[in-house]
Amino acid sequence: VTQLFRWEKRLIARFVATSVAPPLSGMAVILLIREFLDGAMGVEGGLMAWFVALAGAPAAIWLLAGSLLLAYLLGSVANYDNRVCQQRIVKVLELGMMERLIWRLLTLSVPFFDRQSHGDVIQAVRQDVSQMRQAVESAANVLLNGLLTVGLFAAAFWVSPRLSMWAFIGLPLAALPVLLLARRTLERSYLVRQTGYALFDVVLQILRGIRVIKAYRGEGREAAASVVKGRQYFDELIEMVRIRSFSQVVMESIAGFGVVLVVVVGGMSVMSGDLSWAQLTAFLLAVRQLHGPIDNVHRNYVQMKTYGASVERIVTLLDARPQVVDRPGARRLEAPPSRIAFDRVRFSYEGEEEPALAGISFEVRAGETIGIAGASGSGKSTLLNLLVRFYDPVGGRVLFDGVDLREYRLADVYDKVAIVTQEPFLFSATVRENIRCGRRGASDEEVEAAARAAFVHGEILELPSGYDTPIGPGGRGLSGGQTQRINVARAILKNAPILLLDEATSSLDSISESEVQRAIEPLMGNRTTFVVAHRLSTLRRADRILLLEQGRLVAVGSHEQLRAESALYRELWSIQSFAPAC
Repeated sequence: VTQLFRWEKRLIARFVATSVAPPLSGMAVILLIREFLDGAMGVEGGLMAWFVALAGAPAAIWLLAGSLLLAYLLGSVANYDNRVCQQRIVKVLELGMMERLIWRLLTLSVPFFDRQSHGDVIQAVRQDVSQMRQAVESAANVLLNGLLTVGLFAAAFWVSPRLSMWAFIGLPLAALPVLLLARRTLERSYLVRQTGYALFDVVLQILRGIRVIKAYRGEGREAAASVVKGRQYFDELIEMVRIRSFSQVVMESIAGFGVVLVVVVGGMSVMSGDLSWAQLTAFLLAVRQLHGPIDNVHRNYVQMKTYGASVERIVTLLDARPQVVDRPGARRLEAPPSRIAFDRVRFSYEGEEEPALAGISFEVRAGETIGIAGASGSGKSTLLNLLVRFYDPVGGRVLFDGVDLREYRLADVYDKVAIVTQEPFLFSATVRENIRCGRRGASDEEVEAAARAAFVHGEILELPSGYDTPIGPGGRGLSGGQTQRINVARAILKNAPILLLDEATSSLDSISESEVQRAIEPLMGNRTTFVVAHRLSTLRRADRILLLEQGRLVAVGSHEQLRAESALYRELWSIQSFAPAC
């Protein structure tokens, strides 16, 4: 937090100054009222007597009244400016924290997101940042009201030290139950947050799977699941409110006990002549004013604990570090590799006992097209993830020209690779901006040339605003084939020497698949290409095919060689072609 305000020193100084002014104003008001009452009752000495001696009784009243008005005005203006400062601080904090959090998420490695609930991450950006801002705002209010409490207590002690001891004897006793209840509030905040993002996950699942839900008549089941999650969330929320409300009862009860003591002890002191009515009145005024700040300190302290889970989650995310990073002194990858090799590569996903890849070894020359085949779960996509270094192997090495891939800078590795995935991804931006993200400095002519090469230029021109047509996340408003060909255009524009095609046509109908395949074929020319496909027909033109089974490389060869030599490949081929195995 302190880093966000390193350029806001004047704002912080202004906030501190305006935080101190209201307590000083409150002290001045109480003391001036006491002086006025003492003067009115004929008590010798004091400020009122000095005003009377200086300017006469009528003028003294006006002078004291003007001093009171000035103290009120200064306190009110300072309080107003303090609230303005608070909101500016909130803006710096919330926007700055959101920016830092998003940047941190973007720097983390792919394995981090594999372990996280999407609802949890979205809640961190959407709600936790806002609640952290409220926690800081509550801390500022604790500071402001704490200063005001100290000032008013000093004024009350000045009026009557004896009564002050009786009035506030219960405050230390109140601290222990308040601290215990605040701790329970903090514990409850974790459960509220956990049930909150669990409910959010259910909503995300409904949005992603609405077609499947409707097709299989699952509306009732999903509605029931969301109600269960919602009930858990609101039950935890109600329990938190109950704890907070009970702590308020404790504070108000002890405050009331203090007032009763002041009335009894103060009344007896006035009757015995140890205390004047002016002193008792000023003291009761101070005590009355003190209840507000003390209550605010308590309420804002509990509020801080209410948002404790959100604050800790933000801190945890900001402290997270990527697992896949550049090694010290990492070398530049100047030219595309002429040889890519897997040397006894092993990999297991976190929390899984069975290896995703077990001792994979092969070598690829620049310009080759390598197909990767196998049943679901055999490790095909994992192999691509290691090749682009989204993950690091737990054993063995991935080599570029005989050098461990981990020795190169990550940015250079990413620059040498273009990816077209099974689920095409488009940003919430225009068509032009989506293609241009393949190469940020590309001209409009180069963007359109890439679209022509991907056979999607004509269809883009038919959109309402052509290349400047905004499209939704994932290509909302476009067909699956159009969305995927825009992804291909992006890869063409990047012009990377290594191309990864991860089930690029598997989710398309036969016509769209043919269109996308036609766009991909020129993209594969003169590039080292790795093609993952369930449909073996798309791998027939590959120079070699790697056949995986349960994380092991069981065969390597061309389509015809594998049909002749591999029983597993023949079985996969016969299933897909509806022909008997030969």
